[in-house]
Amino acid sequence: MKVRVFSRTLAITAVTALGAAGVAGTAHASAAPSTAQAAVKAAPAGAKPYDFNGDGYPDLALGDPYGTVGSATTAGFVTIVYGSASGPNTAKKQVISQNTTGVPGTAEKADHFGFSLTSFDYDEDGYADLIVGSPDEDTTAGTNAGSETILWGSPSGLTGTDSQALAEPDSPGANHRFGYSLVAADFDGDGHTDWVDGTPGDGLFYPFHNPGPAAVAAKSTAARPARAAFPPASHPQAVHKSKKAVKAADDSAATAFILAAGDVDGDAKPDLVIGWQYAGDPKSGFDVWHNFTDTDVSFANQGITSLNSVAVGDFDGDGYGDIAVGGADESNGVGGHVTIYKGDADVSLGTTSTITQDSDDVPETAAAGDEFGYSLAAGDVNKDGKADLAVGAPYKTVTSQSHAGEFFLLYGGASGLTGAASQAISQDTPGVPGAAEANDELGWTVNLTDVNKDGYADVIGGAPKENGTDGAVTYLGGTASGVTATGSQGWGAGTLGITGLDAQIGVRQGRNG
Repeated sequence: MKVRVFSRTLAITAVTALGAAGVAGTAHASAAPSTAQAAVKAAPAGAKPYDFNGDGYPDLALGDPYGTVGSATTAGFVTIVYGSASGPNTAKKQVISQNTTGVPGTAEKADHFGFSLTSFDYDEDGYADLIVGSPDEDTTAGTNAGSETILWGSPSGLTGTDSQALAEPDSPGANHRFGYSLVAADFDGDGHTDWVDGTPGDGLFYPFHNPGPAAVAAKSTAARPARAAFPPASHPQAVHKSKKAVKAADDSAATAFILAAGDVDGDAKPDLVIGWQYAGDPKSGFDVWHNFTDTDVSFANQGITSLNSVAVGDFDGDGYGDIAVGGADESNGVGGHVTIYKGDADVSLGTTSTITQDSDDVPETAAAGDEFGYSLAAGDVNKDGKADLAVGAPYKTVTSQSHAGEFFLLYGGASGLTGAASQAISQDTPGVPGAAEANDELGWTVNLTDVNKDGYADVIGGAPKENGTDGAVTYLGGTASGVTATGSQGWGAGTLGITGLDAQIGVRQGRNG
């Protein structure tokens, strides 16, 4: 499999940035749902996302798509760290690759297994499952056609047993890169979590609508009531279907898609937000797909100058999810910026505000090349019922250390996101483990999720270049007054037993939203 050189233009954390060095969601591979996100219908059945062993504590899924497996460089693997009352429990961890017993396929050079991640309890057995994207997997459809793999949760956590692979369902082909980006939510509001795959190589996304265990009982086994019916049917959608902002000829020229989910229109169902970058004009922007079913789709389109990351949260508590877009270039504020598009019933996207490091009360001072906004994650850190936003600035100079990196916490309120009470965190912050070093790139990914189950979202920042290409993460717990260094953690490849494998811990994080 040939090695691909990635464009470093879109953060997927969320869900997550691209580059030969690694990333989000995603969106930095897209924070766990919080009380601050716009109200949705009753929570879907099954375990909470990322709770792979069903103990009530969300677990961390770290994608290592450039990691070495055996002799296969850049084959990729996934590292799991299980949650506990004191945060991530590094004594309870596992590494899963395509060479793990039961996992389909074989680890090969440049598969990039772990490039994208999302989690939900597909079979509703009380244990969250994990979908892993391998966008550069070679298949019978061609080089870099891409694939997904589902790993099932169990009382002992994720397992390769009975795991299944999924190829692009409709007209797969070389360089389509199926599995490039993933997000999960109950888009149709039927109580069963669905997921979406963004496939930039052919300009499509695939909504997989989960029918739930009862609907597939006739095809299932007694031991596993829904797994026999994986995957559900999917009907592809063109990302720029009938949109005038981008020429039809550019639809196959996508360089990156990023997916996020949240209730932008206040109808008690999550909506799908797709950030995109294209070779044509406009080069970047995002779409909001609401009333999201196979047959009834409406959307709002916004072309913008720069887009690296997307997250959705109800930052002002009005019941509508707001869309935060990170632009890490210099187009709208030195050092990068975050623009918030206020949600409303019509998804008009007409009310916006922008925050930079030079905004009132935001710590630090902006400098060219900081890349503030490269990664984003939304969640309720202080449990006030309004979403907060974590913002990565991985190229920030800290204590004269170039590209040491930093992440920021911006807090929601009645007026939405502002700089009031905001925080800047680096490895030189008092009480935070480690020390800021040149090229660590802390903030490449950020994640907000309640790992210790105390009701406050915790923040996890990825530093994929810590100790060369070993990587590391920094964890701080949420409190009523914001994140705290008390009880914070910092650890990397050595702690997880994967030193020297180019793991780039923190280059991808699985999250929701």
